[in-house]
Amino acid sequence: MNIVQKEPSMNAVQVEQKSYEMPPREGFTVAHFLTVADVDRSARFYEKVFGGRILSKGDSDGVPAYIQIENTWLLVNPGGGPTPDGNA
Repeated sequence: MNIVQKEPSMNAVQVEQKSYEMPPREGFTVAHFLTVADVDRSARFYEKVFGGRILSKGDSDGVPAYIQIENTWLLVNPGGGPTPDGNA
């Protein structure tokens, strides 16, 4: 059996032995970037209410959660503080 090593990509996430890519090799997908106060609570909400599959849990330190709902990906990101230009 041949094992092919792929270079890490910012367009892919690996969960257990399966890789998910954005954009997919076939078809199309939609990605939504969400800013939330609680990444874990939001990920569980989308999992329970919409039947989403949590691909990556993320954390409150800035790592987003990745959730797949059919051909839609949710990138659930923690909110940050004010920006240097003064906008929150």
